[in-house]
Amino acid sequence: MKELEDLKKELPADAMLVEACYEGCNVVFYTKNKNFFIKNEQVVRQLVSKLRKRVEIRPASTITTEPDKAKIKIKKIIPTDAGLSELIFQPEFGKVILRAKKPGLVIGRNGETLDKIKKETYWLPVVERVPAIDSKIVDKARELTVGNPSFRKKFLNSVGKKIRLTKSVGNEWVRITALGGYREVGRSCTLLQTKGSKVMLDCGTGYGSKTSYPYLDAPEFNLQDLDAVIISHAHSDHCIFLPYLYEYGYTGPVYCTEPTRDLMILMQLDFLDVIKRDGRKAPYSSQAIKKSIEHCIPLGYGEVSDITDDMRLTLNNAGHILGSASAHLHIGEGLHNIVYTGDIKFGKSELLDSADPNFNRVETLILDSTYGAQRNPMPPKKESNAGFIKSVKDTLDKKGKVIVPAFSIGRSQEAMLVLYDHLEQFNVPVYLDGMIWDATALHTAYPEYLSKSLQKRIFHQGENPFLSEHFKRVGSSTERENVINGESCIVITTSGMLSGGPVLSYLERLGEDSKNKLIFTGYQASGTLGRKIQRGWKEIPINGNKTVRLNLEIGAVEGFGGHSDRAQTINYVGKLGSRPKKIICQHGDDAATFNLASTLHKIYNVDTCAPQNLETVRLV
Repeated sequence: MKELEDLKKELPADAMLVEACYEGCNVVFYTKNKNFFIKNEQVVRQLVSKLRKRVEIRPASTITTEPDKAKIKIKKIIPTDAGLSELIFQPEFGKVILRAKKPGLVIGRNGETLDKIKKETYWLPVVERVPAIDSKIVDKARELTVGNPSFRKKFLNSVGKKIRLTKSVGNEWVRITALGGYREVGRSCTLLQTKGSKVMLDCGTGYGSKTSYPYLDAPEFNLQDLDAVIISHAHSDHCIFLPYLYEYGYTGPVYCTEPTRDLMILMQLDFLDVIKRDGRKAPYSSQAIKKSIEHCIPLGYGEVSDITDDMRLTLNNAGHILGSASAHLHIGEGLHNIVYTGDIKFGKSELLDSADPNFNRVETLILDSTYGAQRNPMPPKKESNAGFIKSVKDTLDKKGKVIVPAFSIGRSQEAMLVLYDHLEQFNVPVYLDGMIWDATALHTAYPEYLSKSLQKRIFHQGENPFLSEHFKRVGSSTERENVINGESCIVITTSGMLSGGPVLSYLERLGEDSKNKLIFTGYQASGTLGRKIQRGWKEIPINGNKTVRLNLEIGAVEGFGGHSDRAQTINYVGKLGSRPKKIICQHGDDAATFNLASTLHKIYNVDTCAPQNLETVRLV
């Protein structure tokens, strides 16, 4: 391509390039000049400054050391206590992936160890952290992320060729269509369309007794026309239905953070497992999950990436769960700027730092409205934590069992962190059932995405709360039976809204004993069993053919939720880098979205609305 040919002229005459290509938004040069591969920082800086794209110099396969010999050299270079567990050579990319328990020791002071590996092997080293908690399903998920490099290179190259950002030339328009998650919580899915692009924001399933899917049969949506998908985070109502797109012919990219990619695999594999156990027909196969991962392009917070001819994407921390992101989309050359918040928490927690509102330009804000109708603010986190601990202690003092239903990602780890400082005092085991153990393992693989206070604890104080011996895995029905029949304990289990999962077994066996307690820690969507119990149901159906009388105590702790309360949401809007001209309230029921839209209009004097599913809103 002409642009690449022009870029080659910016390189030294002796660069000895064998290939120049686009890989997604990035520009990559492959060289057979060993010296240029080792020393290219100044050239790369100049190109990055000029292109405003990531530029990478990689070795051609003709200069890399044979993998078996390189492996020996690398193991000699890396300190033994780095915990190097796996080396994965990818000749297609000139990379060697180094998986280790202590990546810092692999990198070395100012990157000196990586530099030595480059000089002695002529491979480009890439470091990944090994989870501190063993998990077979996490191992399987991470295996998928490095599979089929030959396909990955061809795919990334094809994406790069398609993305040539062009200026607006007049008669431009921008609109969104609500395919799910509007005036409801669940099956989040928004179609963003411009004159030249079609991008999907999230693709999840609904909650309740009958799983609902996005409205992909809407006249505005055509799978063959879809250019890209953005996944904000790995909760089921935002990501579970993504493989369906690949099952039925989508071949384009999906953008998200690395933790979201890995957690998403866990959630989707678990979804298929639950569907199979229930005897229902799955909407997609495990092969579709594999395809979605092969087509995934991970981005870090603040990394700018062109994703279509007229859209540029930046992800910011959303403060909701590990790796959750709000998406900023810059359309055309200044035509329009959209922020899709996904689920946000504009307040610090034990687990994560607060959502980042620093977007320079925002004309349209698509806003999480989960607690938009809740007049009373959530209690301060310190007060909320104290209430949770007291509630747990009261039950343990009666020799009862505490059941904490929670999402496997986010609320479970938050509950673990709050309990951690009291485990010696309680002196009882905390059992983790469902996907919680595996999700927690991935939290240990991405500490850089955790709150700064938790990072300080892990990196500087050498204390990782997730590794406490009090946390124990429940990995089988036999182990679950032992917990139910055993002594007083705490059980954190899925699902968070009681819509299925191991929690139903605990309710069935422990629900009639008044010594026990059920403590809700998060939002309960309309139609879920959790919402019904909150409203006072004392007899509940279990497994479709049995009724259980609930005599156990029911409690709830506000402040654990991963969403902003009403006041925090209003404050988030006020803290944005620029005042939006239009705010679209979604991810909330009728009362939440309408109430929040009305309030934001009065406070900020901006146009607001609360569309319903299948409605299209023109923005430009």
